[in-house]
Amino acid sequence: MVILISSLFAGATISGFAGYSDDARIIIQWNTTLEHNVAGFEVQRSTDNGRTFFEIGYLHAQGQGSGYTFIDDSIIAKVSGREYSYRLKTRNMDGTSELSEIIQIESQLAVVNHTWGSLKALFK
Repeated sequence: MVILISSLFAGATISGFAGYSDDARIIIQWNTTLEHNVAGFEVQRSTDNGRTFFEIGYLHAQGQGSGYTFIDDSIIAKVSGREYSYRLKTRNMDGTSELSEIIQIESQLAVVNHTWGSLKALFK
């Protein structure tokens, strides 16, 4: 698990930005101690060591003192032993935005779950 202690991003103070892998997904969590003019948080992932990021989800701001959890259960996150980079893009109500620090998370998925989940995903 990687943890970013506390940083000010745009109108938000984010603490505890962290992530970990469980049996079939990667969980990203963070808290805010301040949210001023914040519309929400865009969760971005990179599969090329942080060179290129893509939006994988968005959570609306809940107000200061809130805790957030984003679950990355896409098929790309189900490759065991692979390292992914994640960051947050804080979007403000006035259209401005700010990027957080990058955290690295290595997927630690059960081989049986990985194989079965991959097969199921092919037939969805």
